[in-house]
Amino acid sequence: MKKHIVLKLHDSIPSMEQAIKKSRDVAFKTRLKAILLRMQGKTPQEIAESLVVTDRSITGWIIRYNKEGVAGLITKPPGRPKGNPKWDGDIFHDLTKEIDKGGYWSIPRMREWLIANKKKDIPEQTVWYRMDQLGYSYKGARPHPVQSNKEKQEAFKKGASLRSWSR
Repeated sequence: MKKHIVLKLHDSIPSMEQAIKKSRDVAFKTRLKAILLRMQGKTPQEIAESLVVTDRSITGWIIRYNKEGVAGLITKPPGRPKGNPKWDGDIFHDLTKEIDKGGYWSIPRMREWLIANKKKDIPEQTVWYRMDQLGYSYKGARPHPVQSNKEKQEAFKKGASLRSWSR
């Protein structure tokens, strides 16, 4: 028989029932119901079956409840804690002045310039996005044939296949 985690009683059954009634967050309500059912003597497997979740979830919720009480079961807000940083547009305008001087500028090279000159470590995706907003476009390298094959060029112009079939 499987040994179950012992539940620390931070709250009474009536206070848990009251918290379930007051809550509008469905996920939080489900977690509270799981703890209430555990208080009433149900096993994590029985709780999982009745709430249609995994018994691993139930075990995790019990562990969180044991550590933090009801506060540990509250749904956390989505996204990164710091949020998206706002980058000063002047940084990118200074970068465009450097780019306009000429030379090959890759996104990693732009990042290096920003780190060295502006002391800002901006993600590649952000640099690419901001440069696109400023009207700069990405130019990918194109393959250039070393030798031209006139026969294949003429065949291509006539619409023939470039593949040659042989046995």
